[in-house]
Amino acid sequence: MIRIFAVSGFKNSGKTTLCMKLLEELGRLGVRTGYIKRTAEEALSSRGTDTGRAAGLGVSSALWGSDGLRIESPGAGVTLEYIVSRYFPDAEIVIVEGGKYLDLPKIWVESGEPRPEEVGGVFMTYDRNSEGDGKTRFGAGGEAEMARRLAASVRGDFYRSTKIYIGDRPLPMKDFIADFVRGSVLGMLASLKGGRDTSEGVRVYIDGEVKK
Repeated sequence: MIRIFAVSGFKNSGKTTLCMKLLEELGRLGVRTGYIKRTAEEALSSRGTDTGRAAGLGVSSALWGSDGLRIESPGAGVTLEYIVSRYFPDAEIVIVEGGKYLDLPKIWVESGEPRPEEVGGVFMTYDRNSEGDGKTRFGAGGEAEMARRLAASVRGDFYRSTKIYIGDRPLPMKDFIADFVRGSVLGMLASLKGGRDTSEGVRVYIDGEVKK
């Protein structure tokens, strides 16, 4: 199941910066992510381009360049669910920048202005000029913990305590795989002398490489 979270706030509050940091931290955790930037302005206003002219005719189009792919899908009927299922089918978490009035769980980025009463679903707040409490309010430096909480929503708590690295690269694991690895290792250790006390965590190092 893909989880969608909005990072919302007023203009110039630091939403983009926070989104990029969360995506970076989620990448370190091995979580597959997607990113959508929501704007109230028209996104298909570049009528001078070939794809823009096609969009003006109501035709979905794509501009494929050396730096990537731009999709233009005209029509007000495009929904968030369609975008996520069509373009991010393998993502575990999709972050929507903006969308403060969408019905989504939200991280609200503080800017000094009061949050509108009609903005609901806020479960975390972020203020780059504050330290926060490390629970529901976070500041600069708290992005890694925020990302870990987002990751736990799709990987479960066991994932947060079960990590495998190949060199410096984290190995992505589904929550049931992480649970299996954790249970297997702790089960084997329990049969060894002194292996039952795992209250301080367990570290396993495997040297060498697998040769074909």
